[in-house]
Parts: sequence; structure tokens; C-alpha cells
Amino acid sequence: MIKGLVSVGAVLILWGVTLTAGPLEVYVGGGPSAASLDEINAVILQFNTLIELLNETFELLPAVEGTVEPLDQMGSGIAIHAGERAWLSDRLGLGGTLEVFHSVTSTAGTYESSETSEISIALACTAVGLMLGGRYEFLDAGVVLSIDLGIGYTYASFSRAITFQVPPEYPDAIAGLPPEGESRYSGFAPAVEAGLTLSFTITDWLKIGSSLSYRLLSLGAMVDSEGNALDLDGNGTTEKVDLGGITVGFTFSILIDLSQDGEKE
Repeated sequence: MIKGLVSVGAVLILWGVTLTAGPLEVYVGGGPSAASLDEINAVILQFNTLIELLNETFELLPAVEGTVEPLDQMGSGIAIHAGERAWLSDRLGLGGTLEVFHSVTSTAGTYESSETSEISIALACTAVGLMLGGRYEFLDAGVVLSIDLGIGYTYASFSRAITFQVPPEYPDAIAGLPPEGESRYSGFAPAVEAGLTLSFTITDWLKIGSSLSYRLLSLGAMVDSEGNALDLDGNGTTEKVDLGGITVGFTFSILIDLSQDGEKE
């Protein structure tokens, strides 16, 4: 599927360059990004409820010392991108973009009693996508306002490393302890992205820009190397990884003139 998208994108770019001999724009950028990850955050809330219960209980037990900080919710991260765009006219360009998004959360602590009990939770999500699409510049007033639209395919991975040991002094049995161990899950899903970009020309070959975009991306069945589905809380229900969200980006672009005289645009 990805090879097919790459081939289509290459054909579009080469067709546009051959037809118009317009400039080729090469760009790189990045910025803060947010993802929904609602089902993952619901599990994190369960983990934190359990951690807070343990902390409160052990404050009343003189034989147990220690505390564990709750997990931060996932969703805030950094997205970086790089790509190229062939301008078919003064206003319309087609091209491809490689995008990477990353978000993590973790906590760790120990309880000291008749034995040392450790709680350590680390979760990480990374998505790498290839987007093919276009940009249309609909307003030029010194700065240029553009609309971007892209469609592509994304590979995402989710890793967990969990140790959850409860001191034997805890007075009651606890149901719903998170399954311990380390695992890495992965999956593919189509993605759609749309946004607005504000750009400014520094020289005839250098531009800077900022953008606000929204992506639609959801992975319903991520599995590990043995085919086991992602189930963080061990309740037998697969968690969906929803990476839909907003990205604020900052971009530097270089325009390469492909006309016969070889001068930069």
C-alpha cells in the first residue's frame, strides 16, 4: 500500500515538473502536536486511581513507606515533517510529506516494607506517515494564506513496560491490577489531514511558514509480534489508538528553479 502511494506521488510530482517546469519546493519543519488517545487515557485514569488508592492506604500503615506519582495523560507530543512539492502553477502545488509524531508518559516509585515493592509504568506511542496531497494559495497580501489537503498511510507503534508490585502489608486483595511485562504493538491505518498555512517569502528562494492542521487517524487493532492485541488493563478488550488531533507547525522551505535557465525562482 505504501509503495503504491509512493509511486503515485512520484508520478504526480514528475508529471507536474515535466508539464510546467515550475519550481520545486523542498521543506522541513515541526512543532507541538496533540492526539486524542482517549481509550489509552481512560486506562491511564484506571492506573492512577489504583496508585492514588495505594498511596492513601500506605500513609496509614506505619510499616510501609513510599509513594508513587500518578501518570501524566498521553496526547501531547512533537511532530516533525519533511517533503517536497512541485508547483504546477502560481497557486497550486502537489507533493508528498513524511511525518513523525511521538508521545510518551511514565512514572516510577517504590514502597519499602518487609520487602521492596516497585511500581514502574512507561508508555510510548510513535507514528510515521506518508501523506500525498496539495496546497492551494488563495490569498496573497504580502503574506500568503494557503489551504493544504493530504491523504496517506501511517505506521504506528505503541510500547509498554509495566511493573506493579503491591506490598504484602496491603490489607485487601486488589482486583484489576495491570498486566506486567514489556511489549511493543504496531499497526497500519489510512490518514487524512487538512489545514491552513501562513507563509512569508524571505528571498526569491527561501520561505518560512506556520500552519494549523487537523488529522484523522485511528488504529483499531494494534498487535505484538505474537499477534496479541493491545490490552493495557488486561480486561480482555482491545484498546483503540486514536491519533486524531491538531498540529501547529513551523516550516522552512527552499525553492529550486527547474526551468531551462537554471536560476532560482
